[in-house]
Amino acid sequence: MTLPNIHVFYHIWFKWLDPLVLVPTVYALIFTPQVMLDALVPPPLSIYNPDQGFLLHQLAAMYAFIGIMLGGVLRVSSEIKVWKVVTAGVLLIDVAMLASIYASLKQQDRLSVEAMRGADWGNVLFTGLVTVIRVSFLAGIGVQDRIKSKNM
Repeated sequence: MTLPNIHVFYHIWFKWLDPLVLVPTVYALIFTPQVMLDALVPPPLSIYNPDQGFLLHQLAAMYAFIGIMLGGVLRVSSEIKVWKVVTAGVLLIDVAMLASIYASLKQQDRLSVEAMRGADWGNVLFTGLVTVIRVSFLAGIGVQDRIKSKNM
């Protein structure tokens, strides 16, 4: 079996920072759903309805699962195939989020620089950043197969 040489940046990002960023997101989706909704859609355009709270709770469960996959699975596996499958799965979510943000801003007629709020820019820039990090990892930047193990 070949053990990969994965740059320390990816170890820190995927196993520590990425999961930690999800903790306040999960908390906010469960306990302050109005705040999360306001961050995605300006209050005049969408009023939070507690009857729809289960949708945000399901989103919180998805983010918690992602945190477990990143912070847990990647800690217990040094298999590059496992790392790539987990990263590709989360990348799919990031791309869907970027497409969703775009569609939402377009529907709200808020695609212009002047119309976007700080929360919009935060969503786009952070999700774009993590997308670039995941694509870089999957492209093999900072990843080398180098150590041969005698165990297999």
